Amino acid sequence: MGLFDTFKKKNNAPAETPVPDTPDPAAKADPRPDVTLEPTVDAAEILRILQERSEGGEIVGEHLVFRHHDLHIFTHFGDMRTDGKSFNVQLLLVAQHPFFDEDLVESVSGVGETPDDAIRKAASNAAAMLPFILSPFDHPGHEILTTTIMGQTYRFHAPEKVVTLHAGEGAPSDLWGLLKDSIPNYLGTKRVYWVRAFSAMVGDVPSCEVRINGSVCADLGDILLEDAVANRADRNFTVSKTLVLLIQDEETYVPCPFTKQEVGEAAFRAFRLFQNIRDEATSRKVQQQIVESVTPHSLGVELMCFLPEITAQQVVRFRDSDCVIPVINRGKPEHELRKTQVRSYGYIEDAVFQYLHKQNPSEDEVRQILAVSGKFHTLSEALENGLKLEDLRLSQLVYFVDENYKVW
Repeated sequence: MGLFDTFKKKNNAPAETPVPDTPDPAAKADPRPDVTLEPTVDAAEILRILQERSEGGEIVGEHLVFRHHDLHIFTHFGDMRTDGKSFNVQLLLVAQHPFFDEDLVESVSGVGETPDDAIRKAASNAAAMLPFILSPFDHPGHEILTTTIMGQTYRFHAPEKVVTLHAGEGAPSDLWGLLKDSIPNYLGTKRVYWVRAFSAMVGDVPSCEVRINGSVCADLGDILLEDAVANRADRNFTVSKTLVLLIQDEETYVPCPFTKQEVGEAAFRAFRLFQNIRDEATSRKVQQQIVESVTPHSLGVELMCFLPEITAQQVVRFRDSDCVIPVINRGKPEHELRKTQVRSYGYIEDAVFQYLHKQNPSEDEVRQILAVSGKFHTLSEALENGLKLEDLRLSQLVYFVDENYKVW
């Protein structure tokens, strides 16, 4: 069975129950006898709840539309769970805008004694997210965050005031204040970056996470974790959450020559090409085919370098570095980037997830890809030497490029 099966089982294990965004209400000793198991709340009612909590929105079909911003909002139902006393519903709030290269998705939960109560609570919590999305369009921030990538500078408008949502004991943590100085290092060429920061303490156990455009930024999460641990005294339950939408200034924005869909299609072609590897010679041939399969050339290089490493991370679920380092012509490393700064990285992440979870590849097919992952080989050696997976933190990903390489 081997090493891969251990990882595969770990990857397919049920996810841990997430820390709720708001504390559960006190449950009764016995569930109500007249609990309605089939909810009656529909998408139209959810949209009305969102509309009541915002200004300028118009319900058009299944969307809440803010015409003056060309912003469309809608929702999807997620999971519904019950412990026999209350119901917990997940709701996905989705935003679409011409500036967004992919949908902005925020997950919220709601708890209630009936499914309808839980859905309405989730809708109310989703409505609380709307100001974070609308405010940057209604009141563009004058504060500017600046980042420089391989000699090119990009400027982003940041809110002058960032609100922290809080529940539980103690005062809310200033999550944006903790992260703000580090955030420019994570901004790249996209028009919009969506920062989601979450910090919780349940009993003695901290739970912290930072995502930028949906991608987990482990090093930023460590900043919040350090703060949570330092301030956990006398806090049995506390949750702080903030969301920040950063919009790039039109003067520095450069349109990208490829789309997320094009990268996804190229990634799936690459998966098929990997199955042709038989030896070192065919490995070199396949790698060259992948590089040449897309334009611009820089994207081909990223696809070849990133896809095996992202596959390894999603199969094994190890703690990885946020950093990638392009090395020009195998010379001295001069640039250290974050994964969120390289547009294709997040696109390839999503393609790998779709491949592993929807295409259901065989173990042999996945092994073909892992065979060219440097990090997978490093992990295998470390685990064979007795190190524990949870204790491993892999270093930056170094990839080789030429002098014409450009980060999109």
